[in-house]
Amino acid sequence: MFALDGPIKLMRACLDLSGNITVYFNTPADPCGSFSSYELWGRDNSINNFSKLTSSSTYNISQIAAALPNKKKWEFYVIGLFACNGSDTVFSDTIFMDDTPPALLDPDSVSVDLTTQRVIAGWPKAPESDVMGYSLFKTDQNTGNNILVDEKNVVFYSFPLTDFDPNSTWNRFSLAVYDSCKNGGVISNYHSPVYLGFNSGQNIDYQCTKKIYIQWNAYVGWSVDAYDIMVFDNISGAWTLVYTVPGSQLNYIFDIPALGHQYSFYVRAHKSASTITSSSNLIVFDAKDFSYPAYKQLGHVSVIADGNIEITGTWETTTSIQNTLLQFRVYGSSAWTTIATYPGAAGKIGRYIHGGRNTSQTKYQYRLLFHNSCNSPFDSSLIHTSLLLRRTLKTFYWNDYWAWFTGLYETDLYEKPKQSSTWNPELTLGDSEFVVIDTLQANCFKVASFKLGVNNKPIDTAYSNVICLRAIDTTLVPGAFSPEGKNPIFKIYNPNLLPGQAVMKIYNRWGERIFEGDALTGWDGKAKDGAFFMAGIYVYLIEIRTPEKIETFKGTIMMLR
Repeated sequence: MFALDGPIKLMRACLDLSGNITVYFNTPADPCGSFSSYELWGRDNSINNFSKLTSSSTYNISQIAAALPNKKKWEFYVIGLFACNGSDTVFSDTIFMDDTPPALLDPDSVSVDLTTQRVIAGWPKAPESDVMGYSLFKTDQNTGNNILVDEKNVVFYSFPLTDFDPNSTWNRFSLAVYDSCKNGGVISNYHSPVYLGFNSGQNIDYQCTKKIYIQWNAYVGWSVDAYDIMVFDNISGAWTLVYTVPGSQLNYIFDIPALGHQYSFYVRAHKSASTITSSSNLIVFDAKDFSYPAYKQLGHVSVIADGNIEITGTWETTTSIQNTLLQFRVYGSSAWTTIATYPGAAGKIGRYIHGGRNTSQTKYQYRLLFHNSCNSPFDSSLIHTSLLLRRTLKTFYWNDYWAWFTGLYETDLYEKPKQSSTWNPELTLGDSEFVVIDTLQANCFKVASFKLGVNNKPIDTAYSNVICLRAIDTTLVPGAFSPEGKNPIFKIYNPNLLPGQAVMKIYNRWGERIFEGDALTGWDGKAKDGAFFMAGIYVYLIEIRTPEKIETFKGTIMMLR
């Protein structure tokens, strides 16, 4: 008897739905070419004898099939008939037909991949030894039927967008295990990933509320212990876990840190009592900032008369500007006061006169403050400070017009005779802050700052207050007065003095001071109770203080009755 290379080894016996059995085996070697046939033998009960079911004369095959008379649990073996130097027979091992499907297997999770935004699924490896692969299904939205998407022998799968749309609420995935006989297990319950979206109705006024409202559908397939809220800021370029909410919560209010950023969101579900998670689809919110005016500027702040300041300005009107406020404050103060309001489409202050100001002693600051569609301040112009010209005796000094200080500008000191209407430039000062006047004449002075444009031509002007000097003055002091006569008041005369610049004190013969007051108003000879003093000689002391000089007059006055 010729020895073959090896026996026939059965691999599986598969029964189809029609009652046909197919037995798979390895093809034995036939070195002398003496193959005769294969025979398939089977029995449907362990106490019965095997009977021949079919045969095949084809040598190079790996399976043999036959129709079974019933669907009992059959047992099979295969015989190989060869004739090498006589007659040779090879028996296989026995095998029972495989008609038992694999057990039910549930997915671990279904998610949306953060990078590709494709639906992905994972599941554990089936415990059976005879597993050929896994059938992957999606649920038809219209019929509710399971539709086969693919069959793969893997435990992780990334679905094409044509199979599952991550931006849909209907992503229902199921699977079933099948063995080498194509016995398919029970289809699992479907799993559906978290679907994340915006509550668009609440996000309309996000610029005002500084909030973004998101909401999601719960994960379907297992119980959720918690949801992580993940946020990506395109400026920082990093994902951040901003909050974790309980599994019963399906919405979150995100406080916008800053407008002008783009925020991306996804939600990660945590399976209860497990480390398994599932991520939602990605959504993006462009938190656009308000539309800021490209230009927003006061033209000038200029003293046009004693107590009056003129303000001009222009700005770009945008959809975000609800109104524009013209505000002022005393220099050094922190509190702003609104003096005029312009609607969003105005875009210009032609000429606003701010009266009642102490322009000879105080600097004032002005700005434009813009209110957005939320009626909140969101932008402002550069602050302009009025020019204040001052002097100490012969020295004049003033502030720069700071709003133009960083650009091209020029400052001139102007002078004119007191009775003239023509101003003449005294000198151009550049960056100087003071100048000494050598002579005191009856002239007036003011400072003008010019904003320069092309070819250093002035395109705007701001003026200071005006200071007028008086010529050298003379003070006249009378020698007598008659309270009840033609000259009833003892007072000095000097047209160049202002109230408060001269103080008069009157003393009686015993050195007692009986009067003190303004020397320009004078003394009427009465005591505090309104009674006249007695006629006679009284002593006076008059002190005059002006920016130009300090004088003292002493003497006696005759009061006549």
